[in-house]
Amino acid sequence: MPGGREDALVRSLLIGIAAFRWLAWGWMAIVLVVSRDDLEGRPWLAYLLVGAALVITVVTGFLARTDPLRLLATALIVAELTVGFALGACDDWAFAGPHPQSLGSVWPLAGVLTAGVRWGGRGGAIAGAVVGLGRLFAALVEASNPTDDVPAADQIDKLHVTAASVVQASSSFVLYALAGGVAGYATVKLREAERQVSMVQASEEVARTLHDGVLQTLAVVQRRSDDPDLVRLAHDQERDLRDYLFGIEPPGGELGPRLREAAARFEDHFEGRAQVVVADDLPKLSDDRVEALAGAVSEALTNAGKHGGARSVTVYAEPDGDGRVFCSIKDDGAGFGPDTAEGVGLTSSIRGRVGNVGGRVEVDGNPGRGTEVRLWV
Repeated sequence: MPGGREDALVRSLLIGIAAFRWLAWGWMAIVLVVSRDDLEGRPWLAYLLVGAALVITVVTGFLARTDPLRLLATALIVAELTVGFALGACDDWAFAGPHPQSLGSVWPLAGVLTAGVRWGGRGGAIAGAVVGLGRLFAALVEASNPTDDVPAADQIDKLHVTAASVVQASSSFVLYALAGGVAGYATVKLREAERQVSMVQASEEVARTLHDGVLQTLAVVQRRSDDPDLVRLAHDQERDLRDYLFGIEPPGGELGPRLREAAARFEDHFEGRAQVVVADDLPKLSDDRVEALAGAVSEALTNAGKHGGARSVTVYAEPDGDGRVFCSIKDDGAGFGPDTAEGVGLTSSIRGRVGNVGGRVEVDGNPGRGTEVRLWV
């Protein structure tokens, strides 16, 4: 079994089951004491079964405190399931007649749950079915016993009792099987979730390390080197590494890749740097809106490099909380006012594209502090 967070999750589950096992055994002991007057059949069998359950409870409780993962040993699980089966199968033999509560009503669930943790949904369901067969077997044996020298009215009453016992035993069979299946299924899903969380955290740690080390080094090489070939190589490697680290496609469909393509064209044509940040909760956009935003962003980047002389641009996209998508293109260029911007493609290429899909555009481009083009779709 994998280590780390996944092991910690399984340990917690097993410790919880161990606590449940002790509580279930305590209830079984109370049932035995309360029903001791009904032990006219084979009382030694009842004490033997409860004693066997106590041994397993003590052993598993000790392991839960020292090394919980050892509770997943196949031999230990099989032994607990065997005792659970015996509690159901031998309950009627231990008591001389009808009694309000069976000995093994709750305690066997601990073994079934452990089997689910160990073998998953299918294994847990099979283990639960095996334990449930014990009670079903006992009910069927009772129903098949002959009723010699018993008045007809009493025979009818007994048929009703045994039929009810079979139905009750069948319900227990289904309950145990469902409990094992659900426990196994939930454990598998929890393990998968923990594994994904661990992978994401590991990826983020690698990304931070590379960002603080390799990416910064490549940026320094581009700024200080006089060799154009070296600068181009560092630039290409930096962009490839950024795409690898941050290029996972967000929920907004094809918008993320399209924005990165536009940023790559800006870097190729104007030898600047363009960073694209797309929020994880960006809603999925229709094709026409993706085309409109990608085209508008591409034109804004061209304006930033061609007219603003920008060396660094940040493109950011996120939901704005009103059912729309907000996109910002902010550069460090010379800046320009909205009136000037109308003459460099803002009207036709940006306002026109966004307006065609029901969006709007704002421009903040005071001279000397760069320009930000804000888009809402």
